[in-house]
Amino acid sequence: MFRWALDRARRITRPPRIVTVVARQHREWWAGLVPAPMIAGMLIQPANRGTGTGVLFPLLRVLRKSRDAVVAILPADQYVSDEKTLACSLAHAVSVVEQGRRVVLLGMAPQGPEPDYGWVVAGESEEDGTSRVLSFVEKPGPRAARDLYRSGASVSSFMVVARGRALLALFQSTAPGLLSALARVPEDRSTGEWPDPGALERAYASFAPLDFSRDVLQPSTSHLRLLAVPPCGWTDLGTPDRLERWMRGRAEGGGAPALLGTR
Repeated sequence: MFRWALDRARRITRPPRIVTVVARQHREWWAGLVPAPMIAGMLIQPANRGTGTGVLFPLLRVLRKSRDAVVAILPADQYVSDEKTLACSLAHAVSVVEQGRRVVLLGMAPQGPEPDYGWVVAGESEEDGTSRVLSFVEKPGPRAARDLYRSGASVSSFMVVARGRALLALFQSTAPGLLSALARVPEDRSTGEWPDPGALERAYASFAPLDFSRDVLQPSTSHLRLLAVPPCGWTDLGTPDRLERWMRGRAEGGGAPALLGTR
């Protein structure tokens, strides 16, 4: 899955521009998987403080190098059977962000009322192919998920393309304490690189986990646009149960069936 995400990133940008975020405790699984051109862009988190922290940490690194950067968030726990279709949607999202849209969330059409996903209700598609997000509900529960499914809502893929500064503004509004703590982490004086490992570890120990979908995206719907991705066989493998079902289906069918795709 880690390699899938790296390949996905390389379809839309050059390797030196890719920032890979990994956890120190997972070293045995990611060590050796990062290609040489990407090693300089690796960021190692000293502890798990949630997906919000996992997004903000590299975002500050990117904006430190380029204040006008367009960024894409690509989780490493997703399978896609048609990567070309997804790549086209990602490229389109980059294009509309460069033309003025600020934060674009890629949405998938669900096959069923899965209560453990983030659900997105959006308006009509506009000229650039994106829609205004009307509401975002993270893990709504079975009854609400059924209602959202019947209403035609999309499922959040967690893939986001945005102006870096626009994404930072969402954190300034929803998680100012976390932003302040990470922004104060100094450079490592011995190497001139950011951040200082010891200072980063102390910072991580000082704040509670933050969930990107629930704590940042859900309260920021007025700033979001949705881009509906055409059928691409997308599957979220972010829980042991989903991964087990996907692997079982692959073994039984000889392929890699999607657990969540399109209607």
